[in-house]
Amino acid sequence: MREGEALEISRQVAGEVRKAITAIAREEAGMEVGMGKDGTPTKKVDRVAEDAALEVLRQYDVRIVSEESGVVGSGDIIVALDPVDGTFNATRGIPIYSVALCFSSGESLSNTFFGYVINLATGTEYWADEAAYRDGKRINVSKQDSLKCNAIVYYPHKEYGFKRMRIFGSAALEICFVADGSVDCFIDVRRGDGNGLLRVYDVAASLYIAEKAGAIITDDGGKSIWNKKFTMEERFKLVVANENLHSKLLEVL
Repeated sequence: MREGEALEISRQVAGEVRKAITAIAREEAGMEVGMGKDGTPTKKVDRVAEDAALEVLRQYDVRIVSEESGVVGSGDIIVALDPVDGTFNATRGIPIYSVALCFSSGESLSNTFFGYVINLATGTEYWADEAAYRDGKRINVSKQDSLKCNAIVYYPHKEYGFKRMRIFGSAALEICFVADGSVDCFIDVRRGDGNGLLRVYDVAASLYIAEKAGAIITDDGGKSIWNKKFTMEERFKLVVANENLHSKLLEVL
């Protein structure tokens, strides 16, 4: 599979997901309809979106790692799928929620060759092959090198000296905001079971996009994340920023 085909597939998935969730009444979208393979309750909007996405992806020889269904299929190409990243926002009419797809030729993130994230509420597209793009235009991370920066932080436990801090509720989009320079860094060092809370389908696509836009990406100890696997068990703690700012963030963290 080439990058162009991955983009075409991603857009097919995004189109079907947008149609499917638009058809749901807002008061129904947040209803719990089961339990996902990740061990968290499944909302109706998640189920409907994933069904629509899988209907497209099953037409291709791929292995899918997804929030609700777990691992589906047995192809050589792995697709990490989050059909709705930002479920709370989607159920409340807050226009920051996304579909994220990451395509890999192997078991680890280092084998990624394409990432795609779309804001389902606005239609803004981010993707990366050998470069990163927003709506077809090349993007790069900011050049901010001071801690007086604009940061997305889950969750601040002390005063870091940042100019401002925000949380938008969709990690896939928030990391893309770093990729296009809208904000200067993304930090999520919540412990969870000790390894972090974010899962591979939450962030794999946007991490690839950010990396191709010039971001340095590690955990809070400065360790690379690119050897992490496309499994339901994998977890992430993340520090995402340009090269000069990244080292300063590690120090203050």
